[in-house]
Amino acid sequence: MAAVQRPILPRLSALLLPAAVSAVLGAGGPALALEPVQDFGDNPGDLRMYLHRPAGIRPGLPLVVALHGCTQSAAGFDDETGLAALAEEVPFVLLLPEQQPRNMARRCFRWYDAGDNRPGQGESASILSMIEAAIESEKVDPGRVFILGLSAGGAMTAVMMANYPDRFAGGAIVAGLPYGCNRPVSAFDFFWTWYHHGAAADGADAAYACGIGGIDRTDRDAEEWAGFVLDAAGQAPARWPLVSLWQGAADPTVDPANLRELTEQWTAVQGIDAIADEQRAFGSATRERYLDDEGNLRLETWTLGSLGHAVPIDADGEPESCGFEAAHIDDAGLCAVRRIAEFWRLTP
Repeated sequence: MAAVQRPILPRLSALLLPAAVSAVLGAGGPALALEPVQDFGDNPGDLRMYLHRPAGIRPGLPLVVALHGCTQSAAGFDDETGLAALAEEVPFVLLLPEQQPRNMARRCFRWYDAGDNRPGQGESASILSMIEAAIESEKVDPGRVFILGLSAGGAMTAVMMANYPDRFAGGAIVAGLPYGCNRPVSAFDFFWTWYHHGAAADGADAAYACGIGGIDRTDRDAEEWAGFVLDAAGQAPARWPLVSLWQGAADPTVDPANLRELTEQWTAVQGIDAIADEQRAFGSATRERYLDDEGNLRLETWTLGSLGHAVPIDADGEPESCGFEAAHIDDAGLCAVRRIAEFWRLTP
């Protein structure tokens, strides 16, 4: 598939909102809850950048990158998921990249496009530029950078972990897809993928390429899945990111079978068994955990029996609630972002 050419945004530091300038440059003054940052460096993917800076900001905090799903926005993914409140509590700096409708009408990150899902190219490069800018401007700990996403944002999370594994301490994919699952395995698959993501990308659901609409293209063996990641990474890092995988069993958009394929991909990449070492039920949810040969927890999966295509929240949880319901954010009595933060060891 030919790469889509997009204009590179110019450096526009003079046009930043005053509050955003204060936030990025570390000057005094009140900070907005979600601050646009227009001058963050190279932006070949033509994305927008937003920051949430906690009240207790100081040098050395972690950085969490959150990638919204299709039809969503940065502003619709911070408070609703519970991330903004958690950023204040932990605390950590929250970075929210945002897709622009002129790139993709449904506002999906273009995880499926070879011009955006390879190291140093397109949207992958833009998100990395945002991370590097935040590390410099906010003085976050470069060894504690984490990334999560929903749906197309989850698939883009897999892209980022595959492209730059040494940059991330952990990642979480919610209702997402394995890295490389858009790659055709036959001439018919090539035409099918091109039709939905080339000729008609703006009108098609990007998840179709990985097992939606009654056509299953997900089932590959673990070694092939791992090969896609290893090819992108170029060289295996000293330590792969911790990986948390979430999937609703009632998801009508992303085939729940993708959870198994993701598990096979990221266990094979890390050289660990794809058979869970621990299993525990949390109501209708099941958590499975995978350990390396030394007994260290490296990967976990969550299957939620009644969840559709959404980030699960706990709107009336005790002692503290988590998020509130919105499009693709459902009250499942379980706070995904808090559980993910615990798995990443950001919280006790």
